[in-house]
This record gives sequence, structure tokens and C-alpha cells, in this order.
Amino acid sequence: MTLGYRSARTDSFSLACDGLSFDVAEGEFVAIVGPSGCGKTSFLSAVAGLLPVTSGRLELNGEQILGPSPDRSLVFQQASLFPWRTVEANIAFGLKAQQRLDKKGKDRVAGLVELVGLSGKEGKYPRELSGGMGQRVNLARALATDPDLLLLDEPFSALDAQTREVMQEELTRIWQADRTGKGKTAVFVTHDVPEAVFLADRVVVFSDGPARLLEVVEVDLARPRDAAVKRSAEFQAISDYILRLVMSRSQPGRRASDHDSHTTVAG
Repeated sequence: MTLGYRSARTDSFSLACDGLSFDVAEGEFVAIVGPSGCGKTSFLSAVAGLLPVTSGRLELNGEQILGPSPDRSLVFQQASLFPWRTVEANIAFGLKAQQRLDKKGKDRVAGLVELVGLSGKEGKYPRELSGGMGQRVNLARALATDPDLLLLDEPFSALDAQTREVMQEELTRIWQADRTGKGKTAVFVTHDVPEAVFLADRVVVFSDGPARLLEVVEVDLARPRDAAVKRSAEFQAISDYILRLVMSRSQPGRRASDHDSHTTVAG
């Protein structure tokens, strides 16, 4: 899969992602890391259907991704909550837009309020919430419509270090608790290598831009995970290995035919 942009001013074309090809299994949590500006967010936007691919294909459950769809939900860096809506109303927004806010939908919202640890705060407005609470609402809103694929674009980057640590543990808890069958498929973009290792089943390492696939690293750490795992030798070894890959900023050679590759998620 290749993704790029054409400048409206100069009409020049710039690649963001070049020849990416990898699969994400149903129920898997995959993190994507790479140098700053390499194309991670562009790739996630393409999976969300917000950016068209230049060549190749993106697929979800065997169907080509051609635009936004209710089968995908995107969690942004900032909570981006509606300031005039309460916590409960923000979480319910997607269901209401899809005309699914019936009794079952309302029960889903109530369950998510409890799941993300906001019981008793249903009637509060975004201005009354801390950054961590706002991202809990953001995550619950994304989960409310029960998408097949959850996309997370550095959702904890704006939080202080202590809150970020708490939210990493909370995300693993929420992700596991909200799973049915094989689980909720998630793709998480981050600059933080230890965060990626803590959260993910596999870590996809992108090169310097335009993003190419350097390596897919298995994270063979037992679940459920808590902060103690970050002090283990296994965790440190995986994190150090991935960090060396990212810092190398190297780009593997590609053939022109590789540009017709595809990326499959939840397949």
C-alpha cells in the first residue's frame, strides 16, 4: 500500500507511506511506532477511511476500505468532546447518530460509563473533567457503536506522565473487558516504545518517512499486564530492541512491484 499527497501550490507529489504490507488478526492489539513524522498518523487516517491510498489496498474483514464506516472508530490525540454535551451524551453521540439509542443502546452507554470508571460523573460537562477523564469519555464514545476495529492515534500524548501510566493500564483493562469472542481489534499509534510494548500483542516498526515496514516484533508477555511487567528483563529487552530499530531510521530496499501491496486488518 502506498499513500501520498499532492501539493495544491506546486503540484508536486510527496510519499507518506511506501510499499507497506502487513496483516492484523481479529482480536489483536497492534501498536505502530516509528520516527516522528514518518507517516504513522497518515496511515491510521487511511485505515479510518479519511485519506485515499495512492496504490494498493486496505482491507477490513475482506472488504476494501474506501471511506469512513461505522465498522471503524478513531480515538484522537485530543478528546475533542462536544462541550455542550454531558459525559453520558458524548458517549451516546454515535449511537444517536446511527438511530440506535434505544433501550439496548442506553444500556450500552451506562455499561461503558461504568467500564471506563466514570460512574457518578454522567452529568458532568467536558470543562469539569481532567485530561485523563476526558480521554476515558473519548474511548467510551469510540467503543459505544461496537466497531470491528478501534483506531487510536496517540491518545495519551497530551497527558502528564503519571496520568499516562494510569491510562495505559486502564486501556488494557477496558480493551480486555469489552472483548467478545476473539476480542476487539485495535491499532494504536504512539511515539513511546515502552507504551507500545506494554499495550500490544505485536509492534509494527515503521522506517523514517516515507514509512516503510522495518519489522513486526512479537510481544511475548503474558496478559493481563500491570505496571510491574515494565520492570521485567523481558520487557526491557523487547523495548530496547524496538528502540534500536526506530533510532536506526534505516529504510530497506523495495522493488517497484512492492507498491501494489496491501494491508489487511481483522482478517
